[in-house]
Amino acid sequence: MRPIDLVLAVDVGTTNIKAGVVSDSGGVLRLSQRELTVEGGEDGRAEHDPEALYHAFIEVCREAAFGYEGRIVLLALSTYQLGMLPADRGGRPLMGMMTLLDTRPQATYARLLGRIDIADLYVRTGCPAFFHYPFSKIFWLKTQKPDLFQKVGCFLGSKEFFIRRLTGHLCTEASLATATQLMNTKTLQWDDYPLDTLGLTRAQLAEPVPSDKILGTLTDEASGALGLRRGTALLPGVYDGGAVGIGIGAMEEGTGIINIGTTGMLRVVDARPTLDFSPDMRLQTYYLTGGRWFPGAGVNNAGVVLKWLRDSVFGLSYDALTDAARSVPDAANLFFLPFLSGERNPQIGNVASGVFFGLRGRHTKGHMARAAMEGVSFALRLVLEALQDNRVPMERIRVGGGGARSAFWMETMASALGVPLQVTRVEETALIGSAMMGFVALGRFHDLQEATREMVQVGHLYLPDAAQAEACGQRFEFFKYLIHHLADAYRKHSELDG
Repeated sequence: MRPIDLVLAVDVGTTNIKAGVVSDSGGVLRLSQRELTVEGGEDGRAEHDPEALYHAFIEVCREAAFGYEGRIVLLALSTYQLGMLPADRGGRPLMGMMTLLDTRPQATYARLLGRIDIADLYVRTGCPAFFHYPFSKIFWLKTQKPDLFQKVGCFLGSKEFFIRRLTGHLCTEASLATATQLMNTKTLQWDDYPLDTLGLTRAQLAEPVPSDKILGTLTDEASGALGLRRGTALLPGVYDGGAVGIGIGAMEEGTGIINIGTTGMLRVVDARPTLDFSPDMRLQTYYLTGGRWFPGAGVNNAGVVLKWLRDSVFGLSYDALTDAARSVPDAANLFFLPFLSGERNPQIGNVASGVFFGLRGRHTKGHMARAAMEGVSFALRLVLEALQDNRVPMERIRVGGGGARSAFWMETMASALGVPLQVTRVEETALIGSAMMGFVALGRFHDLQEATREMVQVGHLYLPDAAQAEACGQRFEFFKYLIHHLADAYRKHSELDG
């Protein structure tokens, strides 16, 4: 009997890259991963070296595919949003890939806001005021590095970079492109308003193609480098958070999705590009796939908060950090605003920073760790509130990403949100989500709904603790009070940098 075809799924995140060989039952047969280096500087630079990124990609693909090379028929991609890489007319990088964590565009953001109608841009693109979008990154490049800007033949995001290296084509897909603040949500084509503001032509941007249709085959050079057989197909796939959502079960109607990676998100699949009815622009509405949208919002600071505590503050392992948080009954009235790299919510703002509020001599590292977990959870509760206000239907919430491996954090988050949370049995949900799209494209499943029934495995259900949830409701109101009353302090603090 002929062996069943397999999919090699690759997930490129900001801090990690993973590749896995996935079967049509949802099993990850072999996994490889690498931690990625984000090259930084005191000026706010946070870049990936393109060649190092591609080298890591080759390594994890070869390791994961080993022993299965003859059965892998398709490579499915998911990559991070908000990357920006200027390349010359031959497609050669002119600098590093700017990541979400890069704060340099903040220096020119006020000038950009003075040139645009942000409310109009929000209606066009579904993207609120936020300096991390490639729109703002390109404006920063144009104003701060004009000589380099003149050499740019095309602008690449993370997905476009890999597709070009793997196939030779300059293509993108809408889940990445609708998170650039450059794409029109009604047409799913590049919008003239932001392009004219930047002085760009459509030829400088990648051609949008469907995320769920096989684009073609890898070049012989690429398939050889990856250790795959000649003629291996490529599926563009969706962005990393979208792949997590699909892998958790987002295609089940009424299922809200939380992803806790370096960043975080809370989103729900919807048939329309829902925007926030209020002028606060709390929802970031991105396309997902197959005519479905993914309204909700991402938060800049999720797993990166615990990584900061682990590496820069306490020097503890994640397990030791969690044990410290578990050792105290609550945060003892300590609050943490987890905005280490600003926040996408315009009411919080790009100049926001991390704040421990209410710190006393009695507080320990356990209180600080617990307050940090709760602070990230409260940031997600702001998104939940916005979705509820805009009547986006949601009956349940599932959680994926690295943070979902922490049972204690999930218990804390369930009480902080005041809703039950269900995690999946499989940790590598982004790889599963991309593979699901791959098997649908190969004809193994009729659609993603059928793939969900066959491949998604739900696991433990975390229920809110009644007493904790009531206390968290009161703390959440004070959390919002702090955000509101620190807004002016954030602004004045940012002016100290001059």
